[in-house]
This record gives sequence, C-alpha cells and structure tokens, in this order.
Amino acid sequence: MTDSYSDTFNEEIDDDEGPEDIAELGLSGADDRWERGSTVAELAKAERLWQFGHVIVDEAQDLTPMQWRMIERRSVDRSMTIVGDLAQRSIGTPGTWADHLPNSLQDHAYQELTINYRSPIELNDMAAKLLAELAPNLTPATGIRESGFPPVEIETNNMTRSVSEVLDQARELSNSSRIAIISASADVNYTADSRVQHLTPWQAKGLEFDEVLVIQPGEILAEPNGLSLLYVAITRSTRRLTVLRHQL
Repeated sequence: MTDSYSDTFNEEIDDDEGPEDIAELGLSGADDRWERGSTVAELAKAERLWQFGHVIVDEAQDLTPMQWRMIERRSVDRSMTIVGDLAQRSIGTPGTWADHLPNSLQDHAYQELTINYRSPIELNDMAAKLLAELAPNLTPATGIRESGFPPVEIETNNMTRSVSEVLDQARELSNSSRIAIISASADVNYTADSRVQHLTPWQAKGLEFDEVLVIQPGEILAEPNGLSLLYVAITRSTRRLTVLRHQL
C-alpha cells in the first residue's frame, strides 16, 4: 500500500503489469493501450475513457460547469470528496454549494469545517470582518492559536523602501521564514530574495507563508470578485500580515 493517493497516482507501471493490474489501482476502462514506464497519471491523460474509483476535488469553489462534467466522467458512481471555500470563489459570487454543484451532485453528505489551523487568531478576526461583508451567510472560522502579531497597515509614499523595511523585520524574526508579496499584478519585482515569492491572489490560492505583505489592497478590490481575492490574500499567512498602501 502506498502512503497517499498521489503516490498511487504517480507510481510507474511495472513491466509485467497489464490492464487488469492497472484497474486494481482504482481505475476502470483500461485497455491494452498502455506504455512501458508510463505513470498512471500519464495513462489517464491519454485515455479519455478511464475512470477512477474515487476522486478528490480541491479548490472546488472555482470549477465551471464544464469542469464538473469532465470530473464526473472520470468518477465511478460519482464517488467524490469535494473540498472548497466559497469565500475564496473568484469566478463569481460566493453563493451556496447548491448554486454551484451540478444537479447530479446535489444529493451529498455535507460537513462544514470551522477550525482555522492556518491563520492565527489576530488574522482570523480580520478575515471574519471581511467575510461578513463578502458573504454574511457563511460561518466564519474559529482561530485556535495566537501569534502575538496583530495585522499592520501602513501608508507610504515610497513603496519599495517600505517593502524592504518589512522584509528586514521578517528576516530578523526568522532566517527561514517563507514570505509572500501579494498584489493585483506580479509584474513589479520588489526583491531578489529567493525566499520571497511575488504572487497575485489567484496564484496564492491554496498556499501558506510565515509572512505576507499585501500591496495596494484597493487594486485587488478593483478586480472582478475583488472581495474574494482580498480574502484569499489576507488568509495566506501563518504568522504575520502587513498591508501596504500608497499614501494619498
């Protein structure tokens, strides 16, 4: 038995394995069109008729109807685990799962996760206030730990200098900190430090960092579904969040 689905999904097919062995990995529809040395992922990509015994869907809040149709075709008996956060939906309003799941998946067991293990209480409280504006029908998560660092908002007339100062403070806290700069556009590079990633909210989805700098939140808000994108940006940090704005 492998350690995870990803291990099974990516393990190489042995020379002596055939379609029957492949089907035991949770796939059906396999035929003799398999190639020596191919991974299960590569074979599944090449064979449109293959199906999986169980499908795990992450970031499900952003799937389109066509993507749901594709996933359903790959799933035997529609056996799925679907995971997502409607507050982070960036292709439309948060709504409810009934609004976004296809009719064929409306009959499902629902479990709401309410404990925030990523963001400390200080940042979780900030996110809850934004959530109340974004989607008041959604239940805010409960933070379970404190970082000792409340979120900091800075107005500056020299963004490059202010970013440098915040990064210096982050390095003083820990030499191993993972840092993200999040802004509406990632075209401007504020640092050459290899530990720092400059991302848009779309790119930052699903990731987490010790330190997060959100630059010009107003520009993020101006994007389509900007409230959701800003919610994504401020919930990436596991320790400290700084919001930088140009001084008016």
